Amino acid sequence: MLQIRFENLLWAGMALLLSIAGLIAGRLIRHLDRISHTDSVTGLWNRRCFYLRLAEEEARACRRKTPLCIAMIDIDNFKVINDTYGHIAGDLVLSELAAIFKNNVRTSDIVTRWGGDEFAIIFCGISLQEAYAVMERIRHEVEARFRSSYGLAISAGVISPESDQAVKDLLLTADRALYKAKTQKNVVVALVDFS
Repeated sequence: MLQIRFENLLWAGMALLLSIAGLIAGRLIRHLDRISHTDSVTGLWNRRCFYLRLAEEEARACRRKTPLCIAMIDIDNFKVINDTYGHIAGDLVLSELAAIFKNNVRTSDIVTRWGGDEFAIIFCGISLQEAYAVMERIRHEVEARFRSSYGLAISAGVISPESDQAVKDLLLTADRALYKAKTQKNVVVALVDFS
C-alpha cells in the first residue's frame, strides 16, 4: 500500500515537472517569436513581420472585399542626426517617431520599421484618401515636433494595391510613390496610377 502511494506521488511529481517545463518552453517560444518579429530600437514590427502580415491582410481584404493601403515612409535628412548628435540620439529620435506613427493609426493597422530610417504602415479597411489623410496628419505632427529642433520631416508614398498585384510589384509601386515624395521632401504622395 505504501508503494502504491509512492508511485502515485512519483507520477504526480513527474506530471507537475513536465507541466512546468511545458509552460516555460511555451513562454520561451512566444518570447523568441516576438523578438524575431520586432525591431529592437523602436519596438515596432520588423520587415519580416511586414511580409507575413501583408500576406494575411491581403487575403483578408480579398475575402471581405475591403480596401487595403500601404504607406512607405522615409525620414528626411536623418543622416544629419547621427552625424551631428550620434547614433544614440538617432535611436531616440527613431523611437519618438515610432511613437508618433503608432499613436496616429488604429490598433488594426500594422506599423513596421522597414530598415534604417524607413518605415511602412499597412492600413486595413480604409480607402486611399483616408490613408492619405492619416499620413498627412502624421507628417504635420512630425514637422511640428522635429523641424525646428532637428530639421527633420518625413516623406511618404501611399498606395492602394490592385487585387491581383504580386507582392514584388506592390512594393515596387510603393517605392515609386515614396521616391516621388522624396524628390520634394516633407510631402505625402498618393499614387493612383499603377502603370
